[in-house]
Amino acid sequence: MALFAGHGERVADFATRYVVQTKGRWAGEPLKLERWQRSFLDELFLVDGDGRRVYREALLGVGRKNGKSTLAAAIALYGLLGLGEEGAEVYSAAASRDQARVVFDQAAAFVEASPLLRDWLKPMRSAIVCESTGGVYRVLSSDGPLQHGLNPSLVVIDELWAHKSPELFYALTTGQLARLDPLVVSITTAGWDRDTIAWQAYERGRALADQGADAMRAERFLFRWFEAPDGCRVDDPEAWAAANPSSWVDHDDLAREARRLPEPVFRRLHLNQWTDSEDSWVSAGDWDACRGDVRLDEADELWVGVDIGVKRDSSAIVEAGWVEDRLHVRATVLTPSPGRPVAVADVRELVAGMAGDRVREIDFDPHAFRESAQELEERGLPMVEFAPNNARMVPASEKLYELIRERRLVHDGDPVLRSHILAAEAQMTERGQRISKRKSRAHIDACMALAYAADRAADQSPPADDFIWEVFR
Repeated sequence: MALFAGHGERVADFATRYVVQTKGRWAGEPLKLERWQRSFLDELFLVDGDGRRVYREALLGVGRKNGKSTLAAAIALYGLLGLGEEGAEVYSAAASRDQARVVFDQAAAFVEASPLLRDWLKPMRSAIVCESTGGVYRVLSSDGPLQHGLNPSLVVIDELWAHKSPELFYALTTGQLARLDPLVVSITTAGWDRDTIAWQAYERGRALADQGADAMRAERFLFRWFEAPDGCRVDDPEAWAAANPSSWVDHDDLAREARRLPEPVFRRLHLNQWTDSEDSWVSAGDWDACRGDVRLDEADELWVGVDIGVKRDSSAIVEAGWVEDRLHVRATVLTPSPGRPVAVADVRELVAGMAGDRVREIDFDPHAFRESAQELEERGLPMVEFAPNNARMVPASEKLYELIRERRLVHDGDPVLRSHILAAEAQMTERGQRISKRKSRAHIDACMALAYAADRAADQSPPADDFIWEVFR
């Protein structure tokens, strides 16, 4: 395919000549594009030997406050004026109408601030009209009526990660079939829900990008994603730079945000990394970095955590013991099968089978296990009640979190335990953050049982005299 550059330069020239900034320290000045923005436009508006645009769809992902909405507003206005198409239909779309208006309102403000744009465009409450060409720019949202029957020439979709349903996306992309060179540009930060159109687009883009530019061009799908490396620390300036390419992003501000925000939120918003849940308690990278050779047979003492699920939930037993200066752990998870829930008696007998001379404590949530615990205690087992209230779970969550972050915990990579750990979500309480079973949407019984055992093991057998638990963030 013969390719010819040039249209990206036209879009950039349009932005710098016609768009006047309206916010912050640059209000009143012409729009200046960052290098990464210019590079994105050059590729996005690439044309072939017949003068046709190469791309029909684009996904741009970058950390917050890097100028996504400003760039999207400039692209939308160019789509209304610069494409030279009679009856152009340009849309700003988002999960909610308020979100959809972010880009649209920015574009309307650009028109109001620019005498050159006001000569051509008339902004109204929910539309910007170009009377000379019959073109119109409107706002759409996925929480409104289904938008079939449209004939869009250019669509800007804001924060694609927030779209719970793909219906609006499909309506807009299939409605373009009558246009010669339609274009859908989605701009977003990373999300957490893998059952979304955003995750599907991200996976598709990553696969094409791995194959190279020719593969993206052949599929007419441009993927440009700025994200921090997997497994990076949230306080790593190099990771900040990878996800925040704009020159004005202040690292002092990011350092404050890293201290203020829960880690999963910071990773999504400022490192542009997908997380496993909305407020996941630890990252997949941190947990996976703790994988190793579990040697519980070498531990002098063991702590056992027990958490019983309710109704048709799973139940879990976790063993933990210190080997040198690391806490080695292993989980047994009982999962219900169709028509047969996990019986408390089954858990009780498994616990009894694990008990031995090395077991220092068996720490259990008394809910649904109190009678079984009394029976086990009568058999001579060291049962210790661990009520998962805020007073107990906040410090337990802190200690387990630090064990994981500091790589002082060793697990064997058990995928079931991993799923329970990554499904656990953080809840802010008056005492601090804790693992929340109520907030988490999937099974986390093994994570709770691990927290019980790790808390008691850390309190009663610290790995080093000079080890200090850091503040949980």
